[in-house]
Amino acid sequence: MAADSELFPVITPIIKWAGGKKKLAPTIEQAASHQIDFSTIDTYVEPFAGGASMLLYLATKYRFKHQVILDINPELINLYRQVRDHLNDLMTGLTAIQATYNALPDLATQKENFYAVRSAFNQGILAGEASVDQAVRFMFLNKTDFNGLYRVNAKGTFNVPFGQRKQVNLFEATNLTDFSRLLQNTEILLGDYRQTAQYAGPKTFFYFDPPYRPLSDSASFTSYAKSSFNDDAQVELAGFTQQLAAKEAHFALSNSDPHQSDPDDNFFDDLYADFTIQRIQAARMISARAKGRGNVSELLVIH
Repeated sequence: MAADSELFPVITPIIKWAGGKKKLAPTIEQAASHQIDFSTIDTYVEPFAGGASMLLYLATKYRFKHQVILDINPELINLYRQVRDHLNDLMTGLTAIQATYNALPDLATQKENFYAVRSAFNQGILAGEASVDQAVRFMFLNKTDFNGLYRVNAKGTFNVPFGQRKQVNLFEATNLTDFSRLLQNTEILLGDYRQTAQYAGPKTFFYFDPPYRPLSDSASFTSYAKSSFNDDAQVELAGFTQQLAAKEAHFALSNSDPHQSDPDDNFFDDLYADFTIQRIQAARMISARAKGRGNVSELLVIH
């Protein structure tokens, strides 16, 4: 059922996230809609939440009875839970940390401030802190670090350097408030994508945006959690989608196109041979070098 535009305004992601689907969401929906009637879907599940771009796009266009987002990154999940459950405290904290940063006289003192917040954030990571303050630090670092990256070292602590921004705007109040309202109808889970199997059924749509398979040794710049998503993990995920299909659930899955670098690499074509595979054009924006940006082919698997 189509959503009421007054109740479901356009909402944009509140953080920058590598591989975010904000610009590609309409293309994905259009491609998937040839096989999926979204007006019949009552449950939306996004097992690799990231910046939640697809949730924000689809849930503001369709009225889902139930929404589920999940991620293995505890800091990301804490942020979304704080947005849902403690919005006023979060906005108060964001306003304060933003005012402090923007009032500093030069980049040198702002750099000191950045690393002080990063240190406190890492202490929170190591302590397993799930709080409004930790969510505030998360959003601050996302808007003030280099290129909006989230990267952790082998110890699991955040290590992205200062981004040298003179002024920052950490949030837009109306957008954040609308996002909080949307999340009132959303389960926010921490863990592995397999936890979402319980929601599979004929009226459920899953969108998978897993860590992409690198097209070259240099293509994988980071890990946003203390785990790798290698080819074995990709195979396991494909097996999971087979389980969903057996329960008549619908899904779309994005990943890199191996043909981009090797026309003979049919890894995903073979893995998802039972489903529809489309190749779509996506803008690559995360590269630090301008020549590393531009349109690339991505795979979209649909059932």
